[in-house]
Amino acid sequence: MESFLTQATVVIEVLSAGYLAGSFAIYAHHRLQHTDKWRPQTSASATQSVSPKPTQEPTTARRKSTPVEELRKQCQQAGIKWRNAHGKNKHLKKAEMIEALQQLRVTTMKPRISQPKPTIPQKRAA
Repeated sequence: MESFLTQATVVIEVLSAGYLAGSFAIYAHHRLQHTDKWRPQTSASATQSVSPKPTQEPTTARRKSTPVEELRKQCQQAGIKWRNAHGKNKHLKKAEMIEALQQLRVTTMKPRISQPKPTIPQKRAA
């Protein structure tokens, strides 16, 4: 029984050492493949003049706004209530927003007919 425990202990130590060595090898390989900052400079690259890289502002990936979002912006600018328009948190639908915007454009685009100024009755000479 004692020899079995000794053999089991040796096997466990060998396997754990192998696991640690393998884990370190994978970690080192990953670091070397994916970053240039971790590598030491070689003599060839150290002798070359290092030109500063132009700094680029981080560009945030912006998604394109959907047509409904554009309509909501237009309704907001025009003063049309699109949020909670039907009550119970029911917003205007796309077709309803288009219709409301068209009605607003039609009413603002109609030329206003000027009313003729009332004339003052003139007194007739007798």
